[in-house]
Amino acid sequence: MRAIGDLASFMLSSQFQTRLRNTADISAQEATTGLASDKARHLGGSPMAVSLLDRKTQLLEQHQRGIAEASVLANATQSVLGRIQDQTSELGISLSLVGQLDRASEVKRLSDTAAKTLVDVVNALNTEAAGRFLFSGAASRSAPLPDGASFLHMLQSAVAGSATTSDVTTALDAWFDPPGGSFESLAYSGSDTGFAQLPIGPDDMVTFGLRADGETVRDLLKALSFAALASDSSLGFDVQDQKTLVEQGRLALLDVDRTLTEERAGLGLTEAMIETARLSTAAELDRIALDRLSLIGIDQFEAASNFEAAQQQLEVFYRIAARQGRVSLAEYLR
Repeated sequence: MRAIGDLASFMLSSQFQTRLRNTADISAQEATTGLASDKARHLGGSPMAVSLLDRKTQLLEQHQRGIAEASVLANATQSVLGRIQDQTSELGISLSLVGQLDRASEVKRLSDTAAKTLVDVVNALNTEAAGRFLFSGAASRSAPLPDGASFLHMLQSAVAGSATTSDVTTALDAWFDPPGGSFESLAYSGSDTGFAQLPIGPDDMVTFGLRADGETVRDLLKALSFAALASDSSLGFDVQDQKTLVEQGRLALLDVDRTLTEERAGLGLTEAMIETARLSTAAELDRIALDRLSLIGIDQFEAASNFEAAQQQLEVFYRIAARQGRVSLAEYLR
């Protein structure tokens, strides 16, 4: 009988200890988070409102990820265009000195600078951010252009055999301008029909509309090509013809600089739209968090008091258990 009674007492003690530990753990969690651990019980068995808020939160968090990606792409694109415009503007200032030069070595130095700038610009147009190439349109998983050095070799092949500066102009126009021409078939590898689009809200989408095969970029690359190829040894032009091509490239760069500024302004509007969506989504998430807290929030001071009470009961329980463990065998058998 005593053995059975001791077993029952042990089981009751274990259950009581477990209940106190659970109470302490739950109270500690609630005191820390300020949220009810058993939401259904706290809401009287009807957690539908909280489920709807959780669903809205998940959707808004998805939009946040889209907004973050769009922001990265927009900022990276703006940065690349800024570097390109700064570099080509500086080149244009240098090329403006060509009229004052008479020696072939001086003109060649300008032409070589233009060639280096062309290579750098092409490589910049192949920039990748967040796993997407910025100027490939919808085909953002592939680079839009070959590397800069290869692109320059393509141009050298395109103008090979030109006897006059007019021949060079004709060859470059024919290579860059026609739909389905050499630029599109040999150089450009991005999408020719679409643009990169990213959702930033339930009904909002941003479009990155500048591709490497667009008119602005083509005009920029062609303007650089005139100056870059002016002193190409395979053409064998004299100093005056070289200066003519350099000047032609400089004037074309001035025109492109204006359109490039317009492109960057349009991208700035896209950046502002993304920022507005970011702020709006963050505010909506804050509002939902407050609504959720009003439904399942609890008094943290009360939870802390419950935790302290459970802890004190556990300490009393352990002290009693320790004393019982020191009972002598004679007292146990009495």
